[in-house]
Amino acid sequence: MEFKLNQILESTILLEGRKDDVIKKYGEEHKSLIDRLSQSDPSGNNKYLGWMTKTALGLLNKEEDILSADSIVKLVTDFDKRLPGIKNKDLNSYKSVFDLKAVVDEANAKAEEKRISKQAKKVFEDDDVIVYAPLTKEASCKYGSGSRWCISAKGDNYFDQYSKHSNFYFILNKNMNATNNPRDYKYALQWRFDNGGRELTWWDATDSSSTSTPSWVKPEVMKAIKNFDPVHLKLKLSAQLKEFIENPRINEYEKYRKAMSPEEIQLVINKMIKGNEALNSKMFSILVPDLNKSQKMEFIENYTKGQVNVSDFKKMRPYLNNSQTLKVAENNPTILNNYEIASKNFNDHFSDEEKYNLVKRLDTKKINNTDSKVLLKKWSMTPEERAKHQGSSFYVYLATPETYIKSLTKVDPLNPESYRTINMMKLEKQLEGSNMYGIKTKAGELDEYIGQPYEKFPSNVIDMINDSSTKI
Repeated sequence: MEFKLNQILESTILLEGRKDDVIKKYGEEHKSLIDRLSQSDPSGNNKYLGWMTKTALGLLNKEEDILSADSIVKLVTDFDKRLPGIKNKDLNSYKSVFDLKAVVDEANAKAEEKRISKQAKKVFEDDDVIVYAPLTKEASCKYGSGSRWCISAKGDNYFDQYSKHSNFYFILNKNMNATNNPRDYKYALQWRFDNGGRELTWWDATDSSSTSTPSWVKPEVMKAIKNFDPVHLKLKLSAQLKEFIENPRINEYEKYRKAMSPEEIQLVINKMIKGNEALNSKMFSILVPDLNKSQKMEFIENYTKGQVNVSDFKKMRPYLNNSQTLKVAENNPTILNNYEIASKNFNDHFSDEEKYNLVKRLDTKKINNTDSKVLLKKWSMTPEERAKHQGSSFYVYLATPETYIKSLTKVDPLNPESYRTINMMKLEKQLEGSNMYGIKTKAGELDEYIGQPYEKFPSNVIDMINDSSTKI
């Protein structure tokens, strides 16, 4: 334990020492940039910090355009990731971003080539023929390149669709090529397994079909294919699942979900949350049954900003706890323009303190619904302001020459329903030619007179109303 502690201490000293050296070299005025690059240094000990800082300041090669800090971090992260396959491992020896990028691109291409090559099985090979069984769409594109097969197309590709009922074998003639034999230099053998395994179709490189075996395909080739075919489907499904776990995509998640273990599901979800694919509320609705609490909050915190609409929120709400619900609203304030959501899901559900804190974090400029704005005004009040408001009552009434006070009605400036009441009274006022007045009193002072005829009002109450009313 003591030895490991010493290692940690030494590593920390090295990390801070390298950062201090870089700050001294390039100046305190660049400390914020250096801190940012240090936090993102993929080496974990600031081994690359000097080169990244020099590059970010445009001092590596003055003839090149200056890259953003994010672009530099990505390039160096890829370099560190591909280090085992890169001959020159000394980052500081690269005097040009262009040179480093070329090396990284080549290493990425080789790694991608190696990755895809594992997604096909070599079924047979001799001096004249080689046979591959592609297990994934990517492998089908690689080994079927140069042909017109729809299962090898870069665009609309039917490999996954046709693989539901067929296994494919690509047979390449080593003595031919696309120039001297553009039709016959390679064939795809489609072996259907949904009809008893008896239907075999041959497709030449131009995508013309035949049921006859090409003349140059020897019996030993067909024997190898027939021996391999019983395990083909199992290997194909296994390879496709492995490929999905390595590079998950949300549109395939439900397809592979039942085939994955709980541990694999969590691995895939973490990759998708942190991956390059755009995350949105649709993805949330697909993943939510499998999201744990921390994953759910990470998703909401980082990837729902501006993405969740009213319909999405209603679908998400049953799966969210209070803190997650508040975070969705904070990231997507426009959902509060829907008064039903603002009222039922927030006003009636959260404490005054929770709503007060939410408003402080909201971009209230995005709230343009009148009813919702009234609610937000109420939520934004301090406890003292709420107490003061509750100590008063507000009333409106219509008055005509015949009936001095008509329809005394209690309203609340912080209740959207009161605004609808006032609008109805304004309409009535126009139709009758009456006047409209408002009055503020102590809490409940005129409650007993609501709906009462004017004649039953005591004289002192009438005097108070006359003195305190304001024409609306």
